[in-house]
Amino acid sequence: MNATAPIRGDTQATIARARAAECAAGGHEELAELAADLSVHIARLLPTARARVDEMWHGSREWYVLSTRLSSISAEAEQPLDTGTLAAHVQVRLRALDCEWLLTRYGADLHAEEPAR
Repeated sequence: MNATAPIRGDTQATIARARAAECAAGGHEELAELAADLSVHIARLLPTARARVDEMWHGSREWYVLSTRLSSISAEAEQPLDTGTLAAHVQVRLRALDCEWLLTRYGADLHAEEPAR
């Protein structure tokens, strides 16, 4: 059985919930829950992404761009959710995009990083 299936499915479901919250008049509590869930998924995906980027030549432009992006994603995922509704919606949307980017780019590599269950 593919170990990435539960991670991929859980992450995609969370991303879908975040997208749906953009259109709905979700309260701050719902947005805070989504932001926290997305941060958990990002934290699960980042080690794999960093491992792949660390395999690259550290003087290349691509390594610099990717390592900077991963640092930015990590820093943003750790930020507390803003108290303003619009700002909170923006933060959730950005986390969902970052999570989706990580999943698309590095999701296939997760099985190599995680132990079989």
